[in-house]
Amino acid sequence: MSFLAIAHRGASGRAPENTHAAFAAALALGAGAIELDCQLSADGELVVIHDETLDRTTDGRGPVGDRTWQELARLDAGSWFAAAYAGERIPRLAEVIEQVRRRALLNVEIKSARDLGRIEAKLIALVLDMDATREVVFSSFHWEALRRLRAAAPWARLGVLCDDDPRRGGLGLAVELRGEAVIPGRRWIDGHVVAEAHARGLGVWVWTVNEPGEMRRLLALGVDAIFSDWPERLVDLARFSAP
Repeated sequence: MSFLAIAHRGASGRAPENTHAAFAAALALGAGAIELDCQLSADGELVVIHDETLDRTTDGRGPVGDRTWQELARLDAGSWFAAAYAGERIPRLAEVIEQVRRRALLNVEIKSARDLGRIEAKLIALVLDMDATREVVFSSFHWEALRRLRAAAPWARLGVLCDDDPRRGGLGLAVELRGEAVIPGRRWIDGHVVAEAHARGLGVWVWTVNEPGEMRRLLALGVDAIFSDWPERLVDLARFSAP
């Protein structure tokens, strides 16, 4: 696989995170992949938002999971970022798949522990129904969700998110689940981690890097993908670094 510049929550440095505007900006800037966060509404819709509460990124209040899709759809998810984005809405995952398909890979992160045991089957059904099995990679810090996905969907593309050294379990789980990549934070990445992951047939995807100097360090180590709020920086550096 060639290097992937992954737009973190879309091009979230330029537009409100996890909105159609941020995803459109990521595509325009040349991102090869887009990461987003997925949760369930009170009535079981797959909605795209990071926080478990609405307060930070919308004009709503309280838990996402307490609101129906109709209630969530009325909220403003753009004004908090800039007045120019007033009226941006919380998207449904199906709408984002349609927006991005055939233009970039989509990394769908299962976000909320509240949804575990319910969201996995809905994700599988949606991706199958939309014929997007090769265009979506699922990831999560909740490893039990990844185990459920693999058990139910042998075709699923999986990435194992790690909040510590991936050699403490993440690499082993990714091998066990026939995953595509291990996804640690940048502080854990050195040449040994990259070499061990590659020896096991795994990609190394790194979250979340916005400083060009750190991007250069990781590119030099041979990582396969980097998440950034500013994907254009990665696109430019990767092009410059290519042999």
